[in-house]
Amino acid sequence: MTLRPGLAFFPLDDELVVFSEASQSLVGLNTIAASIVRKLQDGLSGAELIAAVASERGAAAGDAADWVASTLDALGSQGLLADGRTPAPLPMDSLEADESHALIQAKMPPLRPFEPKAEGRYRLLGTCALIRYGHRAQKRMVDTVIGHLESGEDTAPTLIIDIPSAPSEDGKHIASNIYCDGKPDAPAKRLSGLGPLVKSALWVHAVNAYDFLLDLHAGVVEKNGSCVLLPAAAGSGKSSLTTALAHSGFGYYSDEVALIERNTFQVSPVPLAICIKSTGWDLMSRYYPELETLPIHRRDDGKLVRYVPPRAANVQKAPGQVRHIFFPRYTKDEATQLTPLSRSGALARLMDQCIAFRLRLDPASVKELVRWIAGIDCYALNFSSLDEAVALVDRTVSSR
Repeated sequence: MTLRPGLAFFPLDDELVVFSEASQSLVGLNTIAASIVRKLQDGLSGAELIAAVASERGAAAGDAADWVASTLDALGSQGLLADGRTPAPLPMDSLEADESHALIQAKMPPLRPFEPKAEGRYRLLGTCALIRYGHRAQKRMVDTVIGHLESGEDTAPTLIIDIPSAPSEDGKHIASNIYCDGKPDAPAKRLSGLGPLVKSALWVHAVNAYDFLLDLHAGVVEKNGSCVLLPAAAGSGKSSLTTALAHSGFGYYSDEVALIERNTFQVSPVPLAICIKSTGWDLMSRYYPELETLPIHRRDDGKLVRYVPPRAANVQKAPGQVRHIFFPRYTKDEATQLTPLSRSGALARLMDQCIAFRLRLDPASVKELVRWIAGIDCYALNFSSLDEAVALVDRTVSSR
């Protein structure tokens, strides 16, 4: 029971953040766990550690043993104990294609010259993409997903996406192969699958070409000049809550990606269309009455979705400073409630939603990360009612 050599420790409020540069692991510890780690640093054995914690906290030996065990489990799971496992670090680039996607790309034919029937230029972050379509119907379908990003500028593109068209195998549909800068990216067997794939191609390129520190899976909205992060895994209700907040008057940054900029720790707008799955069409039609008239797309995971472009007046143009983080979780049969989180615990939760780092973390950058979150109010938000959740977030943000 010894700590891995080379760890760095950062106080945060009355708690502690532990960082291992070797494993790129970062763990937030509450007051009791922080005390246990300090005693590990002093070289206490297992029995001595439990006795010291029991004495310090005025607790029974059994409770102290449980606290010690849970702390050691947390440290071990992140590779912070000597002779323990070392977790694989997050990728240094964002949104890389997985192995199955690479196999699909390898089976695609090379790009051959074709005569575009339509084209458009689209801007996301610093990327200006020229998309050339082999059939006008391709552009009509793609524009229902990314048309709000279309730009009239005629500057040299930083990305060229070519989409030649061909009849599908049964001759009843338009098939499309997507190429990014001449390289195979993805095939769409019919038009209903084309939009999500083109959106993904543009998004991946734009994010990977951007200079960020952290890429978080989170919704982002804004009010009164302060950004609100909504980090959560898929199925948590994150997109629904982001949509409801935007509809209630919050500014819109993104419903799925938060790019934390290096040095400033500001969040950049990534105003992609809001993706609403078929299971949420009835619920979200109250915010977007036009939803039922929008085209249906089939994502490559098989889910049927519709895309709602953000309203132009809501889209934010400049990076913003984060002042609140809410971790949303939809729970159908539980009361809607907001629970304050310690900042060390919030930082650990936030890293669970980190898709990638742009740079390898070191003690200096983690010190800045701890300094950043020290100025942010953090909460867990369990909700069964969107209206109540919006009211809680609005009241909390407005009261600061």
